[in-house]
Amino acid sequence: MYIALIFLASIINHQEVPYKPDEEFTIALDLSFKQRPPASNYNYNFDETSREYQKRTMPGATPYVILSISINKVNENETRLKIFQGDEKMVLSKKLNKKLEFKIDAGYTDDLVDQLPGHYHIISFYDNNKKEVSRIVINFDKDGNYFVNGKARGKI
Repeated sequence: MYIALIFLASIINHQEVPYKPDEEFTIALDLSFKQRPPASNYNYNFDETSREYQKRTMPGATPYVILSISINKVNENETRLKIFQGDEKMVLSKKLNKKLEFKIDAGYTDDLVDQLPGHYHIISFYDNNKKEVSRIVINFDKDGNYFVNGKARGKI
């Protein structure tokens, strides 16, 4: 009996955090062109392929993605917002007001397709007790499609 209660309590505690409804936020892709920073002459990556080397040393501007995000509705239980790149690196942490607009540098389109850091972001909303109450998940796949909360939104 006690084992069943412990098992049930662990299932309840590990339930998935719900996605923030689509009508409460807006995400737009801003595509621009940027020159890649020059590669270091002192470091050599032995795992780098010739395609990656060509991409890194190619002259000229490369397509670059910036995510413009607007939080249109803040619920009463949402007091703080944290943005994570992947699952570990925190990019931004802010207290929530009535409306919030911000930008996230996702990176170069080639890097997003190659699944380098920046291809996956989680925007988490927390209550006063530091418990996550909702989230927005943005990711890019290997074909260049981008998804918001698991729904396809377009292609870069």
